[in-house]
Amino acid sequence: MSRAALVIAAAYGAYLLYAFGSGALYFYIHPVYVIPTLLTGLILLALAILAARAPGASSPHAAPSPPAIVALALPLALGFLLPPQPLSPVAAAQRGVETASIGRVEAPADWSVGRRPETYTIKDWVKAFQADPEPSRHAGTPVRVSGFVYRDERLPRDWFLVSRFVVQCCAVDAQPIGLPVRVAGGAPPEAGRWVAVEGVWEVAEAGGQRRAVIAPTAVTPIARPDQPYLY
Repeated sequence: MSRAALVIAAAYGAYLLYAFGSGALYFYIHPVYVIPTLLTGLILLALAILAARAPGASSPHAAPSPPAIVALALPLALGFLLPPQPLSPVAAAQRGVETASIGRVEAPADWSVGRRPETYTIKDWVKAFQADPEPSRHAGTPVRVSGFVYRDERLPRDWFLVSRFVVQCCAVDAQPIGLPVRVAGGAPPEAGRWVAVEGVWEVAEAGGQRRAVIAPTAVTPIARPDQPYLY
């Protein structure tokens, strides 16, 4: 193996360790794949070190071409130089945020998380509304969730969605979901801002349909959590 190939293999291993140590891996993959990815980084580093110590490690016969080296090195450079970022509200707009009443997160008819409603996540509420879509049966139930603000043009101007991405495997398959919030007599928070919402469900008309919407008692700006996705 050529010296260039050894350096690239070692650099990819180092990047995976760096992404694990910085917490950036959680922006890209489901937590169940974090440890296998860490082991992959360790194995790449170990194999590169062993190959470098082997006789003929610097043989030019296996050297990658300059275009191949650039193609392999560019993602590494971007990974190390650019700050890691989770999926943004811009990505949510591109993919379309599904609301509690039309979300794609499937739930069985007898679904129940077996917890107090105020401990439900946004994903839990989407499942709850799929199990029982009748808005009036949720009216008065307490809600306490957090997410980023998404403005949906299909909703009234004093409504917004408190949203999160749900990740099944990695950021590629992440689906944004949200719960509608009505700020009666006030302006919704700035789009993209992270907020904690407390309130109760009520029934309202929107787009000619009866909808469940959160009547908030508090909408509080918060910092983006270290793990911004739901799983």
